Amino acid sequence: MPAKINVLPDILINKIAAGEVVERPASVVKELIENSIDAKATEIFVDVVNAGRRMIRVSDNGEGMHREDALLAFEKHATSKITKEADLFDINTLGFRGEALPSIASVSKVRIITRPADADTGILVETEDGKIKKTLEAGAPVGTLIEAADLFYNTPARLKFLKSENTELSHIIALVNQQAIANPHIHFRLSHNNKELLNLPRAATVSQGSGLDHFYHRINQVYGEDFLNNMSTISGEEGDISIFGFVSKPSFSRADKSHQDIFLNRRYIKNNAISRAIYDAFYTLLPKDRYPVAVIFIDIPPSQVDVNVHPTKREVRFLNQTAVYEAVKKIVKDGLLKGDAVAEGGRVNYLIQRGSKGHERREFLVSSPDADYERQSGYAIEGARVMGQGAAELSNQPIQLSQLTECNVIPLGQIDNTYIVADSSGELWLIDQHAAGERILYERLKNSYNNNKIEIQQLLIPEQITLTSAESVILKDYIGILSGIGIEIEAFGADSYVIRGIPSLLGNNGIKQLLLDIIDGLNSFQRRPERNEIVDKIIILMACHGAIRANHGLSNREMLVLIEDLMDVCSAFTCPHGRPIVIKFTKTDLEKMFKRR
Repeated sequence: MPAKINVLPDILINKIAAGEVVERPASVVKELIENSIDAKATEIFVDVVNAGRRMIRVSDNGEGMHREDALLAFEKHATSKITKEADLFDINTLGFRGEALPSIASVSKVRIITRPADADTGILVETEDGKIKKTLEAGAPVGTLIEAADLFYNTPARLKFLKSENTELSHIIALVNQQAIANPHIHFRLSHNNKELLNLPRAATVSQGSGLDHFYHRINQVYGEDFLNNMSTISGEEGDISIFGFVSKPSFSRADKSHQDIFLNRRYIKNNAISRAIYDAFYTLLPKDRYPVAVIFIDIPPSQVDVNVHPTKREVRFLNQTAVYEAVKKIVKDGLLKGDAVAEGGRVNYLIQRGSKGHERREFLVSSPDADYERQSGYAIEGARVMGQGAAELSNQPIQLSQLTECNVIPLGQIDNTYIVADSSGELWLIDQHAAGERILYERLKNSYNNNKIEIQQLLIPEQITLTSAESVILKDYIGILSGIGIEIEAFGADSYVIRGIPSLLGNNGIKQLLLDIIDGLNSFQRRPERNEIVDKIIILMACHGAIRANHGLSNREMLVLIEDLMDVCSAFTCPHGRPIVIKFTKTDLEKMFKRR
């Protein structure tokens, strides 16, 4: 009887390992840059062709390798970073598994030219299908150059999962920016199809102060001055944990948490506990659907963290995750509380007031085109919380909004300037004003688009916005579609754009933030979307942006108009994100709540 269990051949083993390490062209760039950093390079230049599909080249002026090391580097689990088991729990380098180069070589054609300072000549090594095909002496400067050509040429199933060229390029740009932020002492350069995209000279080293100066300089190079003007500095220590960096002011937020650069011992990571700590530090300062922007550096003894839990080293495990969470939350919160409250130039500032019983109360002073300021409480009224709990218990499903047309709905007031309270023939109705506004705008915008009747408001003063290089390449894919939906935008320099017109239904407020949210939304697609999916995504984002916000006071007339508009256009009982718009309490529900039955 033949055996059912087989030992896989080396080439297949390497391709499986490559599937864990090499997800896309940016993965190759990451692994090669990390090797250059570990080689003590002060210059790292990245050149890619066709967003890395055709070719990826990373060159550095680091230590280089002798012939024997250059050949061993392509062997499975060959590494100079660890020598014994104890080293796994004291990792001080970026790359250490010994999988990157053989994994890359198994799915691309690799050429390496390297020379150490004590050698007169360098060595050239070429591989194909993970096997060394050529070695010879070569003239070369000190350092290492590695080329990976025809990525996934021998695994076409992997190739078809790559996204558009601009999307893949945006991932490469973001990756280089992340590595540059973590290493301001290194000169980084990135070119695509022989066109320079990034040139980030090394920042001057500071000998005194908090150590933030050179990071500030590098972040200014990457994200720009406007970005830093919207950030607050944080710095502090909790036990063995040292934290410093920048977090956004409450007026500057994004639609998802992907705009948080977290560096652990200078390694870029993703960690849900740290992201949650940043978000929790902003408690009551941001709406639930908005996320703070952050660039945070965490230094912790290597023995307190395991970076060996994921092939790409993206995820880590802390010995005491609770301590890290609490430290990040406290230091971010302390940094936020340094600011005091005066609203200037349309920015939101905040103050902390102590109530008579010692409870904190946060309030915003918000510049608005409709009024000198709006006072927006950060806490919900306690009664609204109780009412909301009752709604969840007594009404599992929101009502069909078509029922609104069958009865007279009279607005009575608001709860927390967020929920409209209405009387409908003796029943109590709670209407989420933002969800209602979203649905109204969504239906009107979608109808206008479908009928090719979108009215465009030309801006008297066009809005200019500067994006990161990664955001810019994403936007280029969708400018034509945006124009068809009513957002007229054109390039104005390398990564600068001018917005000249928007749908008149949206009004003229927060256009820059709208565009950033649209870019975030478009970048969230996990596959190449159809045009109708793209259009619907953009319209949903526009509707969310243009709708009446929570914490916004409305007159009785405004509430009535909102309800009437809802009855006119609404074809569903949820907002475009799926949240309920209306919840009702019948007379019977009320009697039960008051123990009358």
